[in-house]
This record gives sequence, structure tokens and C-alpha cells, in this order.
Amino acid sequence: MKRLLLSSVLLASCLAPATKATLEATGPVMLDDGIAPLAEAPVCRESTPGTLFVDGTDAWNLGDDGLRLRGNRLTVADLDNDGFPDLVVHTLTTNARQAVALDGGARQVWQLMNRKGPDGHRRFVDETGNGLFQVRDGDGRQYRAAHLAIFGDVDNDGDLDAFAGTHDDPSKPDIGDRSELLLNDGTGKFSLANPTPVRGGAMERLPTTAAAFTDADRDGKLDLFVGYFYEYYGRTYQGLQAQLLLGQGTGGFTRGTDAAGLTTERGNFATFRNHRPAYGITACDLDDDGAPELMVSAYGRQANLLYRNDGRGRFTDVSAASGFAGDDVVDFTDNENFKCFCSVNRADPRCSNVGRPLIGCGADPAARWADGIDDQPWRNNGNTFTTWCGDLTGDGKLDLYSAEIRHFWAGSASDSSELLRNASTGQALRFERPGNQATGMGLPRVGPSWNEGGLMAAGGDLDNDGRQDLIVAASDYPDQFGVVLQQQADGRFVDQARAFNLEHACMSGLAIADFDRDGDLDVVAGASTARDCSAIWRRGQEVRLYENQGSSSGKGLLLKLTGDGTTTNRGAVGAKVTALAGGKRIVREVSGGYGHFGMQNDTVVHLGLGDCTGIEELTIRWPDARGTTQTFRNVPVDDRVFFEARQGEPTLKRVRLSR
Repeated sequence: MKRLLLSSVLLASCLAPATKATLEATGPVMLDDGIAPLAEAPVCRESTPGTLFVDGTDAWNLGDDGLRLRGNRLTVADLDNDGFPDLVVHTLTTNARQAVALDGGARQVWQLMNRKGPDGHRRFVDETGNGLFQVRDGDGRQYRAAHLAIFGDVDNDGDLDAFAGTHDDPSKPDIGDRSELLLNDGTGKFSLANPTPVRGGAMERLPTTAAAFTDADRDGKLDLFVGYFYEYYGRTYQGLQAQLLLGQGTGGFTRGTDAAGLTTERGNFATFRNHRPAYGITACDLDDDGAPELMVSAYGRQANLLYRNDGRGRFTDVSAASGFAGDDVVDFTDNENFKCFCSVNRADPRCSNVGRPLIGCGADPAARWADGIDDQPWRNNGNTFTTWCGDLTGDGKLDLYSAEIRHFWAGSASDSSELLRNASTGQALRFERPGNQATGMGLPRVGPSWNEGGLMAAGGDLDNDGRQDLIVAASDYPDQFGVVLQQQADGRFVDQARAFNLEHACMSGLAIADFDRDGDLDVVAGASTARDCSAIWRRGQEVRLYENQGSSSGKGLLLKLTGDGTTTNRGAVGAKVTALAGGKRIVREVSGGYGHFGMQNDTVVHLGLGDCTGIEELTIRWPDARGTTQTFRNVPVDDRVFFEARQGEPTLKRVRLSR
């Protein structure tokens, strides 16, 4: 299955003629400012391929002459509703609080607002004191111990609220900080919500690693799916129960895990019923029924979890049946630690064809191998940090990309980062793994003792050619750089990091957004030298912003979706956008955060359209229980504005921004 040739499949799906769905509501073609749409069907020409990014770190006030921004957990959201995405940054921190007076590279948390500078250029301004990191029991002189943040409109008042996650390591002293929900006043200032299950209980200490806002039961109120790491890292293989918290629409939550069918167990590894040590969470609609599926990206070579939604917020575990749990390879005999075990256990029949180890085995070679554990199927999957969800193949179905850490010594049973192509039919979820040789998506392996460092992944049309591209933050192992996988016309991918000027060393933080609202996607990247990447990167956790010049690229259209706040959550998380342009079907879904330690990209949908003068047909399926849809035809492209679609309103609104 891994060796399936992909290029012909992708090409056929990209060029297949679009079929029109039966729509419940069809919007007129007039725009709300009285400007008519294109009088005729849009004209599309082949755009000049390629794009180029320039280092805009200093221009955006993030460099050493400005904010001296440090960090590698990056979240993008428009926190003050001015139309421009802002940036929240965390560093790799401990349980400790920090003094508010700390600045520059000593800072562990940042809230940066996207403002227009005196020279007319957009720049980031430090507004970390706006309450996002406030301490519940403090006096305002310390920031809370915080490690991730995602944003969603939990009270349906039109602005983005925050889930601020704390990775509370139970082996460290307890200072009392817990994960929190904070409410936005609409200007980017936050206040702590009343205590709810979001905090994990007054006495419960939880190592929070990931979260996603989603409307699991499609009642118009955002829910929250949260993942946690091990009970005690390094002492046990036992993870912790992922939690689904059901939104009440007022900023409160109730526990919904058990009733939703998401309960796992302590122990029972052999039956794959065990809690997983989660390093990522993802929510998206994989079977195209309008309701989100839920995923847990598991660490420690344990199997990933995929829960199918019945459409009403009840879930069924389809991890193994769908092919999502891990690849088919479970043969552990090429694991170098098993070879060490065999060097002193030659009588073991499993060692009959095992070669000499390529690593030093130490004084007790057998101690490197946990027999009865490391040889079990549940222990021979991946170290999955992030599962990214989006339509990479152009067939209208949301595919998955798993970003994995893999080491040479772990052998072939350890999963690689790769594409999982959505081959589902109806309600039967199924994913194929064409393999990196077929797709061109393999990560570099440097030297004989190589490491594949897939930490984070983010998708977007970087060159506005109508095809989805992918960036992988490839960690801080030796000679690792960010990988920029540009999709070609035949559906294969080529690493264009150097050509795009995005060859960012030791990349371990990633976010994509159109920060200057000029119609193309910019990239912000963090770095780390926690391992041994410092030979090529001596700047620590410096964050850099790469601005897309886009002069030779195609056109892009930005679309903001606003739900009615009653049947659909106001931020339209889970809405599906389908655009038909130039023979391509372009599909996007509004995300409420995903991945490793709170990844989140702009909730304004970006559509790359090549050299098209507009969109032939733009369909929005709203994430309400009915799956209400609206369609607009012959929508013109204007990369100096973005459009806003409001549920229940029959026209598109043109939003002009003051740059």
C-alpha cells in the first residue's frame, strides 16, 4: 500500500470536473457594497511559478533592535478584531512563574499585536500585560506558568477567547498554576473565566500538551478537546485520558468525555484501549458529513487515535480500521537495541537472522531492550507530534499529514512523517499511505545515525497557484532545517526551502498567516538548540518572520466566515469552503487549533487562485446541525481586500483594511 504510485491519482483528482451539490440556500451574486460580480465566468491563465520570501524580522520589530523575540510555540489569531492576525509565543518553559519586569530574550510568554507603524509598515507591538498570562491568585507582578494557547469564540460574542494550557509536570514543585480559560473583551484584553473543568479540577495536576476548539455536537457552542502527556514521563508508558469539554456558550464547560464514547483505560496496552501520551490533538471533518472527527497524536511509538463522529457528538474508535493508528510495519528485528539484546541472547529464536548492532551496547546490552514491551505491536508505531488536516490531493476530501520523530536506531517499525491520503467512501473512514518515495515528501536523513525530526506541520498555498503546499518544522537534530514541500502540477512535492528563502535552521516552531493582508501567506518560524543543532544555529530560540513577496505568484483571496452565534458558533470553526477556479477544486476548513503544543494559523481562509480573475463558484457549508450551505458565483479577486460571509446574509461583504 505504501508503494502505490500517487502522481496519476493526484493529477486525476485535481483536474476532475466539479459536480454541483444540492444547496439549501443559494446567495445572489451581488456584493453588499453594490459592486457587481464578474459579468462573465472568470478567466484563468497559468501563473508564473515560484515565490520568494524575505526576512522581515527586523521590519516587523521582532529582531534584536526591537522586541528580541524568543520562543518556539507560535499561535496566530486576530485578538482585537482589526482584521490583522496577531501573534502569541511561548518558550520551552518549566513549571516556574516569571516576573512581569523581565523583557527581551528572558521573556517566556508574549502577546504581540499587529499594528501599523509610523513608517506605514505593519509591525508587532508588545502587549503581553493584557491579561492573557495573569495569575489567578497573584498580585500582578508575575506571569502564570503557561506553555500553549489556542483561540476560539466560546461565548459567541464576536471575539476570540483563549484556552491557555499549562504543562504541569507532577515531578516538579507545584506552584498552583493550572490550564485556564480567558475571555476577550474584544480589544485583545483578557480576564480569567470562572473556574470550570478546563482547569482540570482544583487539586488535579495535568501535563497539558495540546488542544483544539471544535463543535463536536454541532449545537452552535464551541467545545474543547484536550490532550495530556504521560502520568510520569520516563517512569511509565501510561498516558492520560484525553478530555472532551462541552461548551455552554457562556464561557463555561462541562465534562463530556464518557458520554461521547471517548473513554480509554489505564493499562490494557495489548488491546489498544489504553490512555495515550498525547503530543498533539486534531479535529476536522474527515468523512464530509459536516461533523468533526477527533484525533490524538501519540508519542512513545504508541498508536494514534481516531474517533469518528456519528454527526451528533457520539464517537467510535476507528483508529486501526481506518489505517490512522500507524503503518503496517511492526517488525522490530532491525531495531538496534534489539540487536544489542540478541548479542547476549543468541539462543532466542527471534535472533536467528539479526545482524550485529551498529550502536554501542554498553556493559549490559540486554538492558537497552525492554523485552515483552518493545517487541509488542502497541510499541511499534510512531512518535507523532502533529497531525495536520487539509485537502492536499484536490479531490475535496481532507487528507492527513503526520509529523513524526524517527531515529535510525528504532528500525523500520518506527513510523516516518508522511501523507495519509483520504480514500474514505461514505461513512467508512480509510486512509492510504502512498509512501514518501511516491509523494516526494520524505524528510532529510543526515549521516548514518540520522534522525527525522518532524515536529510541526502547517499547510497553505504559498505560491497562490491553487495547490496546497506544506511546511514541516523539522526540529533541532544535527543539520535539520525547515522543509517546504511545494506541490507540483502532477501532485508530487519538492522541497523548495532554499529556493523560497525559507531554509530556517533548527525549526521547532511554525505558523502561517497573511500578516500584511496583501493576499499571500507569510511564515513565522521559531528555533531551538535544545539538542545538537547549535553547530548551524547559534541564535537560541530566536523567532524570525519571513514575508512573502509573491511578485511572480498568482492571486489570492481572503475570506472571513462569521456564524450566526446560535445554530453555528460565531467563529465558524468547522465550516467548509469550496472554491471552483481554473479547473481546480480548492477546499479549506476553518480550524480551531491543532497539533503539538497549540498550533493555530489564521482563521481567515486563504485561497490561492493562480492567475484567475475570480472564482466561478464559492460554496460555504456552515457547521450547524443541518449543514446549511450558501453559494456565490463569479466572485472577483481583489488582493487588497478580504471578503466576509455571514451566515444567513445573502451577500458577501468587502472589507477594506487600513494598511
